[in-house]
Amino acid sequence: MRVIIVTEGTAVEEMGAIEDLILARNQLKIIDEGYQELGFQPPEWIAEKQLQVSQEINLRTKAELLRRLKTARARRSALATMDEKRKNLDTEIAELEKKLI
Repeated sequence: MRVIIVTEGTAVEEMGAIEDLILARNQLKIIDEGYQELGFQPPEWIAEKQLQVSQEINLRTKAELLRRLKTARARRSALATMDEKRKNLDTEIAELEKKLI
């Protein structure tokens, strides 16, 4: 595991693994809470980085789900019978013809 130190200049989108992003999110939360416990207003960059990290986590999670969905569809398609494949192609052909009219 790497040590992540999030600063104002940290490029969130260049962080390697999702685990690094989770560490960064937790680190930013602790820093934010530390400021609040002391009665200080946290620097604005903390909230900005928290938002960026959350968005990057969501983006990567969605990309992984889409990759898994594509793989599952490909595996399902490989298991389809010839009749199912013909039916799917006939449906696709009909949909394409409708779009071209």
